[in-house]
Amino acid sequence: MKKLFLLFALVAGVAFGGRAQVKVYDESIDAMQQIKEATELAQKSGRYVLCQVGGNWCPWCLRFADFAKKDSVIAPLIEQNYVYIHVNYSKGNKNLKAMRFLGNPGRFGYPVFVILDSEGKPIHIQESESLEEGKGYSRQKVEKFLRLWNRQAVESEATLLEEAYQKQSKEQLYEFFDHWSEDISSNESEAPNNRVAEAHKIFAAFYQPLQLDKIGCGGNEFGVSYKDFPYFIVQNQLYSIYIADTLPFKPDEMEAYYTDRINETYPDDSTRKGWIKYLKRELEIGRMSLSFFDSWLDNTWEKIPTEKMDMKIDFRPSVSFPGKKVVYLTDDYKKLLDKFLGDQHVDLGEESIMQTAYAKEESRQRMDFIQQAAKIFYGHWGGYWQYETYPEANSIIIDARMQRAIVNFRFVYEGGEVYLEKQNGEWTVVSGRLTWIE
Repeated sequence: MKKLFLLFALVAGVAFGGRAQVKVYDESIDAMQQIKEATELAQKSGRYVLCQVGGNWCPWCLRFADFAKKDSVIAPLIEQNYVYIHVNYSKGNKNLKAMRFLGNPGRFGYPVFVILDSEGKPIHIQESESLEEGKGYSRQKVEKFLRLWNRQAVESEATLLEEAYQKQSKEQLYEFFDHWSEDISSNESEAPNNRVAEAHKIFAAFYQPLQLDKIGCGGNEFGVSYKDFPYFIVQNQLYSIYIADTLPFKPDEMEAYYTDRINETYPDDSTRKGWIKYLKRELEIGRMSLSFFDSWLDNTWEKIPTEKMDMKIDFRPSVSFPGKKVVYLTDDYKKLLDKFLGDQHVDLGEESIMQTAYAKEESRQRMDFIQQAAKIFYGHWGGYWQYETYPEANSIIIDARMQRAIVNFRFVYEGGEVYLEKQNGEWTVVSGRLTWIE
């Protein structure tokens, strides 16, 4: 994938190697209508839709189109499995409605590929840089991508899981999870900036499903232990990364920091003395903690200023555990599991005021079957499943020097925060605690 750039303009249709490039993008058409027509054809022919998003201004877009048309392996593979269309994005026609529908794929650069299922729903976005080789595209890499996301391959995984359940075959269930593990790998090496790269390292130190006591969840009320499960389902997204000027972990650091904040916030002597007294009392009883987002706090000096830097990050950190296999919970696999499990459940509070929603009947039986491989939970409020092998990181706050971090996390129906610090260049958990419950 080459990022959005115009370093090499196509002047008078001159292409790489001196040959004329054929312009394949029609800048005049409505991409949503183009997608609609392609989907109708895909339904009739039993194929998926392959959208190549880019423009005639993009040399690498035209290069892939030429490769896809002429390569003796790739050309028939596309013809047999996909309705192949070129979705235009250019200065003259950005097709913004189509871009939103396709999941804003341009964030990965151009060209970028979006696979639509036979109902026209986007099921996968594929950046193109990993498909490149030298000054062109790798037949082997492109073939692997196309075979992995055609209709037969996608629907075969759902078929495999259903067949495993009907036969009550643990062997086939493990085969499904093994395919999943091979299908989706870590994207740590593709971190878009140093904050995200550092967040991957922080997560690797934080994520300890086999040592839950390290993050304050050892005696969790759910009795969760992951030691007997062969597969761990790891999150695929991090909601946000924040940067703070400082993260004063220790009591003496907190006292010094917050004393300065009180002095800055309250010039009136009597008010300032009252808050200083409050601060010392909270520190003495061990109740003082760092606050960032609590809008209910009237005493604004308690809120440490932060700046949100990254949101909804594609996030698959590299983690490993002896005797375990890791799978990443992409949207595609979540949809597959949702469909497999169904949603038969007892509503929240139906039996007692403190009773959470829980799966019943066929959904419960399917849940038990899945749990021969990986521990999952039915959602507290009902109507959804929780697949992650906990803890799940929701957001990470990093200090400006990238020496300290706080991970805000979920653990089943509760959550908290974990404090980490770099020691000898490696991130290390300092402490962790639960702070909320649903």
